[in-house]
Amino acid sequence: MQDRQDNTSVLVIFFDDMRESTALKAGLTEKTDEHTFQKLRQEHDSLLTEIITRGDAGQVVKSTGDGLLAVFYKPSIAVERAVEIQERLHGHPHLSVRIGMDMGEVCGEYVGDELTDVFGRHVDWAARATTLADGGHISVTRSVYIDAFSWLTKSRIAWEEHGAYIAKPGEPPLDIFEPYNANITQPLSELRGTKVEALAKAPSQKSEPSAPKQLRLVRPWEAVARDGRDFAEKGGGMMYWFKVPLGGICYAEGFRSFLAPALENQRITKIRFLLDSSIPIYQEIWNGLVLPLLVEWATKENRAFVVEELEGAGRFYEESTNKRVEWVMVDLSAELSPCFKLFVDDPDNNIDVESEAQIFLSSASRTVRLGNGALGFVRIPDAVLRIGTQDDEALIHTLNSLSNQWDALFS
Repeated sequence: MQDRQDNTSVLVIFFDDMRESTALKAGLTEKTDEHTFQKLRQEHDSLLTEIITRGDAGQVVKSTGDGLLAVFYKPSIAVERAVEIQERLHGHPHLSVRIGMDMGEVCGEYVGDELTDVFGRHVDWAARATTLADGGHISVTRSVYIDAFSWLTKSRIAWEEHGAYIAKPGEPPLDIFEPYNANITQPLSELRGTKVEALAKAPSQKSEPSAPKQLRLVRPWEAVARDGRDFAEKGGGMMYWFKVPLGGICYAEGFRSFLAPALENQRITKIRFLLDSSIPIYQEIWNGLVLPLLVEWATKENRAFVVEELEGAGRFYEESTNKRVEWVMVDLSAELSPCFKLFVDDPDNNIDVESEAQIFLSSASRTVRLGNGALGFVRIPDAVLRIGTQDDEALIHTLNSLSNQWDALFS
Protein backbone atom coordinates (compact mmCIF):
# COMPACT_ATOMS: atom_id res chain seq x y z
CA MET A 1 0.00 0.00 0.00
CA GLN A 2 1.21 3.51 -0.79
CA ASP A 3 2.60 5.62 2.05
CA ARG A 4 -0.12 8.23 2.52
CA GLN A 5 1.62 10.42 5.03
CA ASP A 6 1.36 13.31 2.61
CA ASN A 7 -1.28 11.66 0.36
CA THR A 8 0.86 11.93 -2.77
CA SER A 9 2.06 9.15 -5.05
CA VAL A 10 3.15 8.62 -8.64
CA LEU A 11 0.22 7.21 -10.64
CA VAL A 12 -1.02 6.84 -14.17
CA ILE A 13 -4.13 8.98 -14.52
CA PHE A 14 -6.81 7.59 -16.85
CA PHE A 15 -9.83 9.40 -18.28
CA ASP A 16 -12.39 8.16 -20.75
CA ASP A 17 -15.29 9.98 -22.35
CA MET A 18 -18.27 8.63 -24.31
CA ARG A 19 -18.22 10.11 -27.79
CA GLU A 20 -21.02 12.62 -28.49
CA SER A 21 -22.91 11.46 -25.42
CA THR A 22 -25.34 14.39 -25.48
CA ALA A 23 -26.44 13.65 -29.04
CA LEU A 24 -26.49 9.91 -28.29
CA LYS A 25 -28.72 10.46 -25.27
CA ALA A 26 -31.10 12.67 -27.25
CA GLY A 27 -31.32 10.15 -30.10
CA LEU A 28 -31.94 7.14 -27.83
CA THR A 29 -34.47 9.05 -25.74
CA GLU A 30 -36.38 10.08 -28.86
CA LYS A 31 -36.52 6.49 -30.14
CA THR A 32 -37.17 4.80 -26.78
CA ASP A 33 -36.77 6.50 -23.40
CA GLU A 34 -34.10 7.79 -21.02
CA HIS A 35 -33.72 4.38 -19.40
CA THR A 36 -32.08 3.12 -22.61
CA PHE A 37 -29.26 5.62 -22.32
CA GLN A 38 -28.85 4.92 -18.60
CA LYS A 39 -28.55 1.19 -19.37
CA LEU A 40 -25.92 2.02 -22.01
CA ARG A 41 -23.96 4.07 -19.49
CA GLN A 42 -24.20 1.25 -16.97
CA GLU A 43 -22.87 -1.13 -19.62
CA HIS A 44 -19.98 1.29 -20.20
CA ASP A 45 -19.21 1.60 -16.49
CA SER A 46 -19.41 -2.15 -15.90
CA LEU A 47 -17.15 -3.05 -18.84
CA LEU A 48 -14.47 -0.46 -18.02
CA THR A 49 -14.51 -1.23 -14.30
CA GLU A 50 -14.00 -4.95 -15.00
CA ILE A 51 -11.03 -4.26 -17.29
CA ILE A 52 -9.42 -1.55 -15.13
CA THR A 53 -9.63 -3.36 -11.79
CA ARG A 54 -8.82 -6.90 -12.97
CA GLY A 55 -5.91 -8.28 -10.97
CA ASP A 56 -5.82 -5.07 -8.89
CA ALA A 57 -4.00 -3.36 -11.79
CA GLY A 58 -6.00 -0.17 -11.40
CA GLN A 59 -8.74 1.52 -9.48
CA VAL A 60 -11.82 3.45 -10.60
CA VAL A 61 -11.82 6.71 -8.67
CA LYS A 62 -15.15 8.21 -9.73
CA SER A 63 -17.62 8.78 -12.53
CA THR A 64 -17.28 11.99 -14.52
CA GLY A 65 -20.84 11.75 -15.88
CA ASP A 66 -20.05 10.52 -19.37
CA GLY A 67 -16.93 8.61 -18.43
CA LEU A 68 -14.64 7.44 -15.65
CA LEU A 69 -11.59 8.74 -13.82
CA ALA A 70 -9.25 5.89 -12.84
CA VAL A 71 -5.66 5.31 -11.77
CA PHE A 72 -3.15 2.61 -12.64
CA TYR A 73 0.08 1.69 -10.89
CA LYS A 74 2.08 0.62 -13.97
CA PRO A 75 2.05 2.54 -17.28
CA SER A 76 2.53 -0.61 -19.39
CA ILE A 77 -0.55 -2.25 -17.89
CA ALA A 78 -2.49 1.02 -18.19
CA VAL A 79 -1.80 1.08 -21.94
CA GLU A 80 -2.65 -2.62 -22.32
CA ARG A 81 -5.98 -2.15 -20.57
CA ALA A 82 -6.80 0.98 -22.59
CA VAL A 83 -6.16 -0.92 -25.82
CA GLU A 84 -8.28 -3.80 -24.51
CA ILE A 85 -11.15 -1.40 -23.84
CA GLN A 86 -11.02 -0.17 -27.43
CA GLU A 87 -10.85 -3.76 -28.69
CA ARG A 88 -13.90 -4.78 -26.66
CA LEU A 89 -15.90 -1.76 -27.81
CA HIS A 90 -14.86 -2.04 -31.46
CA GLY A 91 -17.97 -2.46 -33.58
CA HIS A 92 -20.39 -1.62 -30.73
CA PRO A 93 -23.53 -0.04 -32.23
CA HIS A 94 -23.62 2.83 -29.74
CA LEU A 95 -20.62 2.90 -27.40
CA SER A 96 -17.42 4.63 -28.54
CA VAL A 97 -14.99 6.19 -26.08
CA ARG A 98 -11.87 8.32 -26.26
CA ILE A 99 -9.16 7.73 -23.66
CA GLY A 100 -6.41 9.99 -22.36
CA MET A 101 -3.60 9.30 -19.88
CA ASP A 102 -0.71 11.07 -18.17
CA MET A 103 1.60 9.98 -15.36
CA GLY A 104 3.17 11.79 -12.44
CA GLU A 105 2.92 12.66 -8.78
CA VAL A 106 -0.63 13.52 -7.71
CA CYS A 107 -2.42 14.17 -4.44
CA GLY A 108 -5.09 11.69 -3.43
CA GLU A 109 -8.21 12.28 -1.34
CA TYR A 110 -9.26 9.31 0.76
CA VAL A 111 -12.28 8.25 2.78
CA GLY A 112 -10.79 5.58 4.98
CA ASP A 113 -8.77 3.39 2.62
CA GLU A 114 -10.83 4.32 -0.44
CA LEU A 115 -9.36 6.73 -2.96
CA THR A 116 -12.18 9.12 -3.86
CA ASP A 117 -10.43 11.80 -5.91
CA VAL A 118 -7.04 12.88 -7.25
CA PHE A 119 -5.64 16.35 -7.83
CA GLY A 120 -2.64 17.92 -9.53
CA ARG A 121 -1.41 19.04 -12.91
CA HIS A 122 -1.05 15.46 -14.17
CA VAL A 123 -4.78 14.99 -13.66
CA ASP A 124 -5.37 18.12 -15.73
CA TRP A 125 -2.97 16.93 -18.44
CA ALA A 126 -4.65 13.52 -18.64
CA ALA A 127 -7.97 15.30 -19.12
CA ARG A 128 -6.42 17.48 -21.86
CA ALA A 129 -4.98 14.41 -23.57
CA THR A 130 -8.50 12.93 -23.62
CA THR A 131 -9.92 15.97 -25.40
CA LEU A 132 -7.27 15.62 -28.12
CA ALA A 133 -8.43 12.10 -29.03
CA ASP A 134 -11.47 10.91 -30.95
CA GLY A 135 -13.86 8.05 -30.30
CA GLY A 136 -12.14 4.67 -30.53
CA HIS A 137 -8.68 6.16 -29.95
CA ILE A 138 -6.19 6.67 -27.11
CA SER A 139 -3.92 9.65 -26.41
CA VAL A 140 -1.09 9.32 -23.90
CA THR A 141 1.59 11.82 -22.93
CA ARG A 142 5.30 11.24 -23.39
CA SER A 143 5.82 10.15 -19.77
CA VAL A 144 3.37 7.25 -20.21
CA TYR A 145 4.85 6.31 -23.59
CA ILE A 146 8.45 6.25 -22.34
CA ASP A 147 7.77 3.89 -19.46
CA ALA A 148 5.26 1.69 -21.30
CA PHE A 149 6.94 1.26 -24.68
CA SER A 150 9.78 -1.10 -23.76
CA TRP A 151 7.51 -3.39 -21.74
CA LEU A 152 4.78 -3.97 -24.33
CA THR A 153 4.57 -6.59 -27.07
CA LYS A 154 5.06 -4.71 -30.34
CA SER A 155 3.21 -7.36 -32.38
CA ARG A 156 0.00 -6.48 -30.54
CA ILE A 157 0.33 -2.79 -29.75
CA ALA A 158 1.61 -0.28 -32.31
CA TRP A 159 2.42 3.38 -31.67
CA GLU A 160 1.90 6.63 -33.53
CA GLU A 161 3.87 9.72 -32.49
CA HIS A 162 1.64 12.74 -33.07
CA GLY A 163 4.00 15.40 -31.72
CA ALA A 164 3.18 18.44 -29.59
CA TYR A 165 -0.41 19.64 -29.41
CA ILE A 166 -2.19 22.38 -27.52
CA ALA A 167 -5.65 21.45 -26.25
CA LYS A 168 -6.74 25.00 -25.41
CA PRO A 169 -5.20 28.42 -26.19
CA GLY A 170 -2.82 29.58 -23.50
CA GLU A 171 -2.04 26.08 -22.22
CA PRO A 172 1.35 24.34 -22.51
CA PRO A 173 1.74 21.83 -25.36
CA LEU A 174 1.59 18.09 -24.68
CA ASP A 175 3.70 15.52 -26.55
CA ILE A 176 1.10 12.94 -27.59
CA PHE A 177 1.50 9.29 -28.57
CA GLU A 178 -1.27 6.94 -29.67
CA PRO A 179 -1.16 3.20 -28.88
CA TYR A 180 -3.46 1.06 -31.01
CA ASN A 181 -4.16 -2.46 -32.24
CA ALA A 182 -3.18 -2.33 -35.92
CA ASN A 183 -5.29 -5.42 -36.63
CA ILE A 184 -8.55 -3.59 -35.98
CA THR A 185 -7.88 0.13 -36.37
CA GLN A 186 -5.54 2.80 -37.67
CA PRO A 187 -4.22 5.81 -35.74
CA LEU A 188 -5.68 9.28 -36.17
CA SER A 189 -4.10 11.32 -38.95
CA GLU A 190 -4.31 14.39 -36.71
CA LEU A 191 -5.60 15.23 -33.27
CA ARG A 192 -8.35 17.65 -32.28
CA GLY A 193 -6.11 20.37 -30.84
CA THR A 194 -3.61 22.73 -32.43
CA LYS A 195 -0.31 21.23 -33.54
CA VAL A 196 2.58 23.31 -32.25
CA GLU A 197 4.55 22.99 -35.51
CA ALA A 198 1.76 24.84 -37.27
CA LEU A 199 2.28 27.79 -34.94
CA ALA A 200 5.99 27.82 -35.70
CA LYS A 201 5.25 28.25 -39.42
CA ALA A 202 3.37 31.51 -38.97
CA PRO A 203 4.91 34.43 -40.91
CA SER A 204 7.48 36.36 -38.93
CA GLN A 205 8.11 40.09 -39.11
CA LYS A 206 11.69 39.69 -37.88
CA SER A 207 14.73 39.80 -40.09
CA GLU A 208 16.35 36.58 -41.24
CA PRO A 209 18.10 35.03 -38.21
CA SER A 210 21.67 33.83 -38.28
CA ALA A 211 22.25 30.10 -38.68
CA PRO A 212 21.79 28.26 -35.37
CA LYS A 213 24.54 26.23 -33.82
CA GLN A 214 24.27 22.52 -34.52
CA LEU A 215 23.36 21.34 -31.03
CA ARG A 216 21.81 17.88 -31.08
CA LEU A 217 18.59 17.22 -29.16
CA VAL A 218 18.16 13.52 -28.38
CA ARG A 219 14.84 11.98 -27.34
CA PRO A 220 12.92 9.86 -26.35
CA TRP A 221 14.28 7.38 -23.81
CA GLU A 222 15.32 4.74 -26.35
CA ALA A 223 17.34 7.30 -28.34
CA VAL A 224 18.82 8.72 -25.12
CA ALA A 225 19.98 5.21 -24.16
CA ARG A 226 21.64 4.70 -27.56
CA ASP A 227 23.26 8.13 -27.37
CA GLY A 228 24.42 7.43 -23.82
CA ARG A 229 26.23 4.31 -25.03
CA ASP A 230 27.81 6.22 -27.92
CA PHE A 231 28.85 9.02 -25.55
CA ALA A 232 30.57 6.53 -23.22
CA GLU A 233 32.23 4.50 -25.97
CA LYS A 234 33.78 7.50 -27.74
CA GLY A 235 34.80 9.62 -24.74
CA GLY A 236 38.03 9.78 -22.81
CA GLY A 237 39.75 11.31 -19.80
CA MET A 238 37.64 12.11 -16.75
CA MET A 239 33.88 11.58 -16.96
CA TYR A 240 31.77 13.72 -14.64
CA TRP A 241 28.18 12.91 -13.70
CA PHE A 242 26.84 16.10 -12.12
CA LYS A 243 23.45 15.81 -10.35
CA VAL A 244 22.44 13.21 -12.94
CA PRO A 245 19.38 11.16 -11.86
CA LEU A 246 20.34 7.59 -11.00
CA GLY A 247 17.27 5.99 -12.57
CA GLY A 248 19.13 5.33 -15.80
CA ILE A 249 21.86 3.18 -14.20
CA CYS A 250 20.16 1.46 -11.25
CA TYR A 251 18.79 -1.47 -13.25
CA ALA A 252 20.55 -3.89 -15.59
CA GLU A 253 19.34 -2.55 -18.95
CA GLY A 254 20.19 1.06 -18.15
CA PHE A 255 23.52 0.11 -16.56
CA ARG A 256 24.51 -1.69 -19.79
CA SER A 257 23.64 1.38 -21.85
CA PHE A 258 25.12 4.20 -19.77
CA LEU A 259 27.79 2.97 -17.35
CA ALA A 260 29.18 -0.37 -18.55
CA PRO A 261 30.54 1.11 -21.82
CA ALA A 262 32.40 3.77 -19.81
CA LEU A 263 33.89 1.09 -17.57
CA GLU A 264 35.01 -0.89 -20.62
CA ASN A 265 36.46 2.15 -22.42
CA GLN A 266 40.22 2.19 -21.68
CA ARG A 267 40.47 5.88 -22.60
CA ILE A 268 38.23 6.79 -19.65
CA THR A 269 40.36 6.80 -16.50
CA LYS A 270 38.06 8.28 -13.85
CA ILE A 271 34.27 8.36 -13.56
CA ARG A 272 33.11 10.84 -10.94
CA PHE A 273 29.58 11.12 -9.56
CA LEU A 274 28.47 14.23 -7.69
CA LEU A 275 25.20 13.08 -6.06
CA ASP A 276 22.57 15.22 -4.37
CA SER A 277 22.34 14.24 -0.68
CA SER A 278 19.19 16.38 -0.29
CA ILE A 279 17.31 13.58 -2.09
CA PRO A 280 17.27 10.83 0.60
CA ILE A 281 16.53 7.96 -1.77
CA TYR A 282 19.75 8.60 -3.75
CA GLN A 283 21.93 7.06 -1.04
CA GLU A 284 19.68 4.00 -0.91
CA ILE A 285 19.65 3.66 -4.71
CA TRP A 286 23.42 4.01 -4.95
CA ASN A 287 24.23 1.55 -2.15
CA GLY A 288 21.42 -0.91 -2.82
CA LEU A 289 21.26 -0.94 -6.64
CA VAL A 290 24.16 0.78 -8.40
CA LEU A 291 27.02 -0.59 -6.30
CA PRO A 292 25.83 -4.22 -6.65
CA LEU A 293 25.66 -3.72 -10.43
CA LEU A 294 29.25 -2.41 -10.42
CA VAL A 295 30.43 -5.42 -8.42
CA GLU A 296 28.47 -7.79 -10.68
CA TRP A 297 30.03 -6.21 -13.77
CA ALA A 298 33.56 -6.58 -12.36
CA THR A 299 32.91 -10.24 -11.47
CA LYS A 300 31.64 -11.06 -14.97
CA GLU A 301 34.59 -9.27 -16.57
CA ASN A 302 37.07 -10.96 -14.21
CA ARG A 303 38.36 -7.56 -13.08
CA ALA A 304 40.01 -6.98 -9.69
CA PHE A 305 38.01 -3.96 -8.54
CA VAL A 306 37.78 -3.03 -4.86
CA VAL A 307 34.96 -1.10 -3.14
CA GLU A 308 36.02 1.46 -0.55
CA GLU A 309 33.15 3.23 1.22
CA LEU A 310 33.62 6.38 3.30
CA GLU A 311 31.21 8.72 5.05
CA GLY A 312 29.15 10.25 2.26
CA ALA A 313 31.65 9.15 -0.38
CA GLY A 314 33.50 6.18 -1.79
CA ARG A 315 35.33 4.66 -4.71
CA PHE A 316 35.36 1.53 -6.83
CA TYR A 317 38.85 1.05 -8.23
CA GLU A 318 41.32 -1.33 -9.83
CA GLU A 319 44.94 -0.83 -8.76
CA SER A 320 46.52 -2.49 -11.79
CA THR A 321 44.88 -0.06 -14.25
CA ASN A 322 44.13 2.86 -11.91
CA LYS A 323 40.60 2.81 -13.33
CA ARG A 324 38.16 4.17 -10.79
CA VAL A 325 34.59 5.19 -10.12
CA GLU A 326 34.34 7.82 -7.39
CA TRP A 327 31.30 9.33 -5.74
CA VAL A 328 30.47 11.99 -3.17
CA MET A 329 27.13 12.94 -1.64
CA VAL A 330 26.67 16.73 -1.37
CA ASP A 331 23.63 18.87 -0.61
CA LEU A 332 22.90 20.36 -4.04
CA SER A 333 19.42 21.65 -3.25
CA ALA A 334 20.58 25.26 -3.74
CA GLU A 335 22.59 24.44 -6.88
CA LEU A 336 20.77 25.86 -9.92
CA SER A 337 23.05 24.32 -12.54
CA PRO A 338 21.56 21.69 -14.87
CA CYS A 339 22.22 17.96 -14.64
CA PHE A 340 24.96 16.95 -17.06
CA LYS A 341 27.67 14.47 -18.00
CA LEU A 342 31.01 15.85 -19.16
CA PHE A 343 34.35 14.61 -20.50
CA VAL A 344 37.46 16.65 -19.64
CA ASP A 345 41.23 16.05 -19.63
CA ASP A 346 42.62 13.93 -16.82
CA PRO A 347 45.82 15.67 -15.57
CA ASP A 348 47.16 12.28 -14.41
CA ASN A 349 47.56 10.90 -17.95
CA ASN A 350 48.47 12.05 -21.43
CA ILE A 351 45.28 11.12 -23.27
CA ASP A 352 44.12 13.88 -25.62
CA VAL A 353 40.43 14.52 -24.98
CA GLU A 354 37.91 16.61 -26.88
CA SER A 355 35.51 17.91 -24.25
CA GLU A 356 31.94 16.89 -24.81
CA ALA A 357 28.78 17.03 -22.69
CA GLN A 358 25.26 15.71 -22.39
CA ILE A 359 22.89 18.16 -20.69
CA PHE A 360 19.73 16.57 -19.28
CA LEU A 361 16.62 18.49 -20.31
CA SER A 362 13.85 16.30 -18.92
CA SER A 363 13.24 13.01 -17.17
CA ALA A 364 10.43 10.57 -16.58
CA SER A 365 9.42 8.49 -13.58
CA ARG A 366 10.11 4.77 -13.36
CA THR A 367 9.34 2.26 -10.62
CA VAL A 368 12.20 0.16 -9.24
CA ARG A 369 12.43 -2.39 -6.45
CA LEU A 370 14.94 -1.21 -3.86
CA GLY A 371 17.40 -3.43 -2.03
CA ASN A 372 14.99 -3.85 0.91
CA GLY A 373 12.24 -5.10 -1.40
CA ALA A 374 10.17 -1.92 -1.28
CA LEU A 375 9.09 -0.12 -4.43
CA GLY A 376 10.58 3.30 -5.11
CA PHE A 377 10.35 5.89 -7.86
CA VAL A 378 13.39 7.08 -9.79
CA ARG A 379 13.89 9.48 -12.68
CA ILE A 380 15.26 8.37 -16.04
CA PRO A 381 16.48 10.78 -18.74
CA ASP A 382 14.15 11.13 -21.73
CA ALA A 383 15.65 14.19 -23.44
CA VAL A 384 19.29 15.35 -23.56
CA LEU A 385 21.27 17.98 -25.42
CA ARG A 386 24.61 16.71 -26.70
CA ILE A 387 27.26 19.31 -27.38
CA GLY A 388 30.98 19.47 -28.10
CA THR A 389 33.59 22.20 -27.97
CA GLN A 390 33.06 22.84 -31.67
CA ASP A 391 29.33 23.42 -31.01
CA ASP A 392 29.54 25.85 -28.10
CA GLU A 393 32.97 26.38 -26.57
CA ALA A 394 31.71 28.86 -23.98
CA LEU A 395 29.08 26.44 -22.66
CA ILE A 396 31.58 23.57 -22.44
CA HIS A 397 34.00 25.89 -20.60
CA THR A 398 31.23 26.84 -18.14
CA LEU A 399 30.41 23.19 -17.40
CA ASN A 400 34.10 22.44 -16.97
CA SER A 401 34.49 25.31 -14.49
CA LEU A 402 31.50 24.04 -12.56
CA SER A 403 32.99 20.56 -12.33
CA ASN A 404 36.34 21.96 -11.15
CA GLN A 405 34.65 23.57 -8.14
CA TRP A 406 34.03 20.11 -6.68
CA ASP A 407 37.34 18.44 -7.60
CA ALA A 408 38.77 18.70 -4.10
CA LEU A 409 36.03 16.42 -2.77
CA PHE A 410 37.41 13.52 -4.83
CA SER A 411 41.02 13.73 -3.68
